[in-house]
Amino acid sequence: MTNRHERIQHYLDHMCVQVKAREVHNDLRDELGNHMEEMILDKEQEGYTEEEAIAYAIEQMGDPAVVGKSMHRLHRHRMHWGLLTGLASLLIISLLLMWIYTTNISDENYQLIYISHLMYTIFGLILMVFLMYFDYQKWKKAAWWIYILLSGMLWINPLVSPFDYGVQRFWSIFGFTIDLTTTSMWVLPLAIGAIMLDKLSTKCDVQSVSTYMLLVALPSYSLFQASDWVRLFLFGTATLIMLAWITRKWLYTFIGATITGSVIMLQLFLTGEYKRFERLSVVLNLQNDLLGNFEYNRSIISILQSAGWWGNGFDITFGISQRFYMDYPGVMLIDVFGWSAGILLLLGIVWFIASMLKTLPCIRDGFGRMIIFSITITFALQMLYSLAMTTGKVPIVSVNFPFIGRGIHIILEYAMMGLLLGVYRRKDTILLRSKQRHPITILSK
Repeated sequence: MTNRHERIQHYLDHMCVQVKAREVHNDLRDELGNHMEEMILDKEQEGYTEEEAIAYAIEQMGDPAVVGKSMHRLHRHRMHWGLLTGLASLLIISLLLMWIYTTNISDENYQLIYISHLMYTIFGLILMVFLMYFDYQKWKKAAWWIYILLSGMLWINPLVSPFDYGVQRFWSIFGFTIDLTTTSMWVLPLAIGAIMLDKLSTKCDVQSVSTYMLLVALPSYSLFQASDWVRLFLFGTATLIMLAWITRKWLYTFIGATITGSVIMLQLFLTGEYKRFERLSVVLNLQNDLLGNFEYNRSIISILQSAGWWGNGFDITFGISQRFYMDYPGVMLIDVFGWSAGILLLLGIVWFIASMLKTLPCIRDGFGRMIIFSITITFALQMLYSLAMTTGKVPIVSVNFPFIGRGIHIILEYAMMGLLLGVYRRKDTILLRSKQRHPITILSK
């Protein structure tokens, strides 16, 4: 190694010591090293000796510790404390409601619900922290494998998964239960987006769009076969919105989605043994429910009417079946704490979703933006419909209230938040590697 290279590397070593984000060290070395080389060559052409040119370049760059601290401020890991605060609030609400629920149940077997809920929460938080610190860009290389694995599991799902209330959702492997359709609803849009992002962003032609729709259609058929209409609807809606967002063809996507959705809705409502059209018409006019099939809707409305502004207190009366009461945490929150708590929950959810969307302009990496957009849309669809079910004025379906509702689904929800926060955390460490490169500001002496 020449004296020039030794002195430049020595300078860069001292500079990088101050930069905590190790993943940007190589980029900073290349960028600043090339800048110093250019200054040295310019001065040598002006007649400076090599030693004089090196000394000039180092002097112009400034103290390596000062430059390093400046680079650290530009490229340090970031934490979205607002979203973490909102997440902590939802966690507290979840544990509080579960505690109130279990303390009002006399059957000892129900006390295990709190323990299982706590274990799901702890496991979800551990997974969230792991994904927050894991480099999300590595998932892009595994997108095809993830898609093939989950699609294959969905394909053979009818052979190994038992029916649970007419839906085949869960796999049990070595005593561990996997909510397969919910996992697919969250992960497959990310995998499909990772596979097609570059193609659709650079060349939105018929072939690319057809490939995207084929990738969506295969797991959609499997979800249809599993009779999981809720996860099918959420998956299909999220992937269509993401297609419009990637291609920026909102109008064409809306027209295509409207036509496709109308055909599917007609098939679902006008055929089948569940009489979905009649169910929808009755829920809009509960007085016509002569058979009493909408007891939950009427119970929810009754609870809301009796709650008042400040609620009925901790001694809940279970206007809904004990077994399913925690499936409607928004109703329970209003029952205990009143309409004021329900309004605060609504405002908090709107703020939470808006905060996730507001992170998009901060992310320069296209793959990172796609991850945030996909996760935010899926959260928004579930949260808003869960709030709508809290009114008792919409059909009651198996949409889980993220983070608050009980069930194994909360593990996935914390994992997705960890992935989202991981993208935000690295938003300034991939600046040098992104296509939209920005010049590095050098502190001159």
